[in-house]
Amino acid sequence: MLAVIGASGFLGSYLVREILETTEETVVAAARRTDCLPVHPRVIPLRCDVTDARNIAALADTMRGGGPCKVFWLAAYHNIDLVAQNPDTARAVNITALGSFLNSAAESISLLLFASTDCVYGEGSADVRFREGDPLEPVNLYGAQKAEAEALVNAHGGTAARLPFLFGPSLTAKKHFYDVLSENMKAGKKTDMFTDSLRSSLDYGSAAALLVRLAQSAETRSLPKAVNVCGDDDLSKYDLGLMLADKLGVPREAVVPVTSAAGGVFRERRALAALMDNGLLKSILGINKIKIKI
Repeated sequence: MLAVIGASGFLGSYLVREILETTEETVVAAARRTDCLPVHPRVIPLRCDVTDARNIAALADTMRGGGPCKVFWLAAYHNIDLVAQNPDTARAVNITALGSFLNSAAESISLLLFASTDCVYGEGSADVRFREGDPLEPVNLYGAQKAEAEALVNAHGGTAARLPFLFGPSLTAKKHFYDVLSENMKAGKKTDMFTDSLRSSLDYGSAAALLVRLAQSAETRSLPKAVNVCGDDDLSKYDLGLMLADKLGVPREAVVPVTSAAGGVFRERRALAALMDNGLLKSILGINKIKIKI
């Protein structure tokens, strides 16, 4: 059995689909809303607000009924500005709820993959790629909370999967930035895109596939405390915009290059460069190339 906590989110939706398409596993799909989960004989939908102790207890009970369970924990309060504005609420989701789940379901968890972020590393540069053993020096509260959560996951024998900025169409009713950008381009509207914010970005589908493969690899080898799950290329959001424009067949002029120094977009500091080295991931999975798919 597999469990996806945060199954109705952008990544969670892709992850559930990947599990159904590439495995024969039953998946417990836990989410605040279950109406957008796929109706499938191998999907067990479970309404779950991770900050509600009763919901966590129900999740743990469901997992106990299915034997050893591989868990993907995706639930997060992840808007960097909102985390800073609502630190207690963010902590309740990002750390307290995770701890409650681990304490309640520990005996049922055979593998734990925790969705972390490149924000745990802090400020990098265009010529440096962070490796898993590098010091964690986050520049905002969100990154600090995720680093603390990683320590909690590691204490329970789990693995932190550090993800970059993910890009791709939403499989849910909620629109992703990708969807808004696509609509703007098709309507002939221009969109400002940062040229100076570099990430080892990946698409949602590829990220989900890599996470499932990591979980499967744990059957033959132990996983490290952290692994960077990211693409090969150094990409700015402007680069992603150009790639999308080319896919849609619209003029590249629809994407306007700007720098984050222009100001007015974000309240809290973000690292300009947070590139990650994916050599460990490639070694674990036996692959030599990871490219974003637009």
